[in-house]
Amino acid sequence: MVPDHSVPVFGLTVLYEVGSREEPRHRAGFAHLFEHLMFDGTPRAPKGVFDQVCDASGGSNNGQTRPDVTVYVEAAPISALDRFLWLEADRMTALALDQGTLDTERDVVKEEIRFNVQDDPYGMFEWQELPALLFDRWGNAHDGYGDFTDLDAATTDDVRSFFDTFYRPGNAVLSIAGDVEADEVLEKAERYFGAIPKGPRPVRPDLEEGCRTTEAIAVREAPLARTPALVCGWRTPPRGHEDAWPLLLLGELLHDGRTARLYRGLVEGRELAADVSGGFNPFQGGCWYRGSTLFLSRIAFRGAAPYERVLGALDEEIARIVEEGVDGGELERVKTKLEASFLRSLESRLDLSTEAAVATAFDGDPSSLLAFPERVGRVTSADLVRAARRWLVPSARAAIVKVPPKSPKPPKGRSKTRSRRRPR
Repeated sequence: MVPDHSVPVFGLTVLYEVGSREEPRHRAGFAHLFEHLMFDGTPRAPKGVFDQVCDASGGSNNGQTRPDVTVYVEAAPISALDRFLWLEADRMTALALDQGTLDTERDVVKEEIRFNVQDDPYGMFEWQELPALLFDRWGNAHDGYGDFTDLDAATTDDVRSFFDTFYRPGNAVLSIAGDVEADEVLEKAERYFGAIPKGPRPVRPDLEEGCRTTEAIAVREAPLARTPALVCGWRTPPRGHEDAWPLLLLGELLHDGRTARLYRGLVEGRELAADVSGGFNPFQGGCWYRGSTLFLSRIAFRGAAPYERVLGALDEEIARIVEEGVDGGELERVKTKLEASFLRSLESRLDLSTEAAVATAFDGDPSSLLAFPERVGRVTSADLVRAARRWLVPSARAAIVKVPPKSPKPPKGRSKTRSRRRPR
């Protein structure tokens, strides 16, 4: 609980410690599928009731699948708190997992993949293709958005087993921020959730991977692309490693905005690139992750430039940091931007409840999120140099280059129907 009585509203998060990386083999896309199934009703609150209650209460709700967690969130006036606690406890107890519901939501997920991946000029290659080239462990390497073969093979028994394994109180965090009193919320949580069997903690997969020792590069045609692009990634150390926070700062230093090293060096300086993006742990954010994660750079480059030259320019910018370090002014600017972004994320009651839930899931302590400014603040130039030298080297990299076809293909005429649920 994070009491804040300034406005009579609340943000509520129920976080389940299951994301795309916890999916068992042959269940690729199940975490994403469940993000949809959780809104399809229960025996006591049929499909549509959740949204009807939300709308009638003047609230909002959504769900989001991340690599290590799935979160469900609501924001509403404080008068609606009991309704949402009942609804969340109800769907934690049982879902309406019949064949018709499974068929409908499986089709929705597949249509999202067609629209967001297959119709994307580059196939969302930083999410869909790079992990398989970079990592060895299945949890890190597989496509968590959803595999058509695994989705089509799913039965109602499969989804019930997934629900019983991961959607239990013992694998969840309930977080509320807003106009609440701690004692009152504890009483309500016990009233609504106390009777649900806790369930055993799922066995966590081993997600740690050492630094690569051999560079991997794949050049692939992108039928819908008009200009080339590349994405490259490096494995990172586990949370708690001395280089984790320096790598977070390096991600900002290299990628964030027009003052970033790669924008100044590749877009404005060498005029090789049209755009750069990326960073440390980009699919989950910050230093919240288990095992290894990735450090990613995506570069859209000019067609006349060979990709080898673009990669070489990227290596030169990283080498400059290793050789020269980072001066105090630039380092402080990056720290200030990171800290300001973090503090802005805590202004919304909904975002605050989610951040507290994430901190609890990864550190066992919601107040650990308040250590963010201190952890960022103590990183030095020497730390950046050490982390870049250890982890961001060409031999440890995996890269995918997407090139347009010699004869561009016309766009497909598929209907552009989106699901209202965002998978990430």
